[in-house]
Amino acid sequence: MASTKTTYRTTHPGTNEEVTFTKGGRPIRWITWGDFGDGFVHFGYSSQETYEKAVKAPRSTNPYAKRYEATPATVVEDETPTGAAAAEKAGERPMRAGLTVTPDSPRPGEMKLNVELDGEMIGVVFDESPAKLARGGFAAWSSKCRNRGGIVGFYPSKEEAAEAIADLYAEDGPAGAKAPEDAEERAVFLALPTDRRNATAREAADVHHGTRTVAECWTEALAWDEGEHPGADPETGEPVYVRTHSATTRHLPNPDRRGRRTLCGQAWQLASWYRHNGKIQRPDGWMIRELPDCGGCGKSHAARQARAA
Repeated sequence: MASTKTTYRTTHPGTNEEVTFTKGGRPIRWITWGDFGDGFVHFGYSSQETYEKAVKAPRSTNPYAKRYEATPATVVEDETPTGAAAAEKAGERPMRAGLTVTPDSPRPGEMKLNVELDGEMIGVVFDESPAKLARGGFAAWSSKCRNRGGIVGFYPSKEEAAEAIADLYAEDGPAGAKAPEDAEERAVFLALPTDRRNATAREAADVHHGTRTVAECWTEALAWDEGEHPGADPETGEPVYVRTHSATTRHLPNPDRRGRRTLCGQAWQLASWYRHNGKIQRPDGWMIRELPDCGGCGKSHAARQARAA
């Protein structure tokens, strides 16, 4: 679980200038100062209730500090570093496709939020943000979590809490990573349907060995997924068509199912565009584009559009 840090604001006792400090751990109420001969120099924090107790903290006996002072600390904002993306603020990373967080009831101020993945209940988030806790105001719980009481952790946003629960149900990628760290690749990966995310993670784990980095494995796995589920032609924007072994009609690929399947349920072999050695390739028109459309794929596509509307 990422470490939660809080930014505090106070006034420098020597210059009256505003100063900010960021630290983790329990909440503090005072910034403590000492004069080492070159003006006031910050050297401590205090969680004491009153000023009198703050200035009597053990560090005030420092023999090198001639003057001791404490100024009130005011919370500016909470920040939660997230591994290699520590500069990202909470909530900026996209949620994975199929993941929803909804109130347990329509009552105003409902604290219990249900977390579902593809319509299946996977956990609960408790909104404790009104308490302004330094550890994170959203508590994530799941029956799949092996921690004591099923508590997954505490997070600064409901989205991050829901993502932490969803990670329990996700396949492990290379070195146990659940998603790419690269922001663009992560966004592409999380936008995939659940089955494809899991298949891509397994593919990335399978190609992981001593000569490749984790990042390289994710890049190769996402390229593999694109080959299995090509989207619209990146240069023309035209829909992608595929053909089966019989090659009597052209089909539309199923973007949700694992493996090369058409919307009518058949296995396909060749697409109207694909990448080979990094370059876009297109078969001759008679091989796919000039074939008649599959009626089954057409009906399935129309039904999908109706459901989406």
